[in-house]
Amino acid sequence: MRSRFRSFIAATAVAAAAVTGGVVAAAPAGAAPPSKPLPVFTLTGDNFGMFGDHDFCRGTVNVRLTTPKRAVVRVTFTSNGFTGNGPGWVRNPRCRVLLAFTHTSALTLYKQTFVPASFGTKPGEKITRDIVTGSGLVSIGATAYATNTPVQVPLAYGAGFYAIVP
Repeated sequence: MRSRFRSFIAATAVAAAAVTGGVVAAAPAGAAPPSKPLPVFTLTGDNFGMFGDHDFCRGTVNVRLTTPKRAVVRVTFTSNGFTGNGPGWVRNPRCRVLLAFTHTSALTLYKQTFVPASFGTKPGEKITRDIVTGSGLVSIGATAYATNTPVQVPLAYGAGFYAIVP
């Protein structure tokens, strides 16, 4: 009697392991875990407007901070759509800017990362970059500069965040 009960328990455990293993293995092997949102504090908000490089192009972007892994911040700019005036905008409806991420943390003091970006008329275009900041309290700033000048000419006020990075 006792061996039948043990056999039943063993069969149940094997069946549960097979079902659980099948569910866990259903995801692709190279799939990365989703990014977790960071707890942030901001006085300027998540959205900011900017100007671009030609024909009075302008628009707004949303800044989102997440963490894909320890000591890394993923900064995502999502366009809300850009517009412009003039014949140049009709020929080329892309607004080019130089995005800048600035962060201060336990690892760095005012480190800047520049990313060239181009946004069109459709909302939802994204630019994403991972920045190694280290764990702890981090001050992150995001803004836009002109692309065609040797001097950094600001084209936006930008957004600033304080985040706690795991």
